[in-house]
Amino acid sequence: MQSYKFLLPTKTLTKNELTDRLAMSGQRVKCTDPHADEIYQADVTFKPDAAVIDEQLTVKETIHYIEQTKKCSTGAKVIVLAHGSGSERDRYLSTGADAVLPADANAEAVINSLEKMLGTSMGHRISYESELYERVSYALCELGITPNYCGYRYLRSILILLISEPDMVRRISKTVYPKVAKIHGAKPSCIERGVRTAIGRSWKKVSPEIKVKYFGVHSTLLESSPTNSEFIFIVADRIRREIKLENAKNKNS
Repeated sequence: MQSYKFLLPTKTLTKNELTDRLAMSGQRVKCTDPHADEIYQADVTFKPDAAVIDEQLTVKETIHYIEQTKKCSTGAKVIVLAHGSGSERDRYLSTGADAVLPADANAEAVINSLEKMLGTSMGHRISYESELYERVSYALCELGITPNYCGYRYLRSILILLISEPDMVRRISKTVYPKVAKIHGAKPSCIERGVRTAIGRSWKKVSPEIKVKYFGVHSTLLESSPTNSEFIFIVADRIRREIKLENAKNKNS
């Protein structure tokens, strides 16, 4: 699978979600604040294959940024998230932007646009990760681990990684935590602590029916929550088996 480099100088987009999806699909991602100097410097040193920028910059700065990116990175694609009028969108396109999306476009819309620009060699993997992302997010919320926990994002990244690469389950502390820490710009110890806190708090409020669904009948008898490794292994394994079952049904249908 080909790996691409993405520059995300944007805040109005759900940047963390887009960052997670791209990073977990094996892409290289660099985030910057949407300020001209930082963007230009990133263009020169990072040389992205594609960039997503929104109109927190002025129209003039956005046009300058498009020109700069095209100059620094041959063949680079640029997506602009535009608040402005149709005439401003036309200016971006005539300057060299490859796509102009609404300012409130979500991560899924941006990914779809990137797929069309960069081709199926990346697109298939990102589409798979996007579907897996939604499945894991749903499972965590069902288990009472909601986005207000800092461990929610950590667990989501860990589960996506382990579902895609099951052999890593034996190396959670030495390999998985450091890898996820790098994605989120945190220390491995923070990842472990955030996950432990989220699991512990959610276990007290999740219904017995949901516990049984994921962990079996014996789980209702447990006085304490599962360890990080137990929780991660069991949930990842369940989702992986569900995916295999669905693929088998689709193949036979």
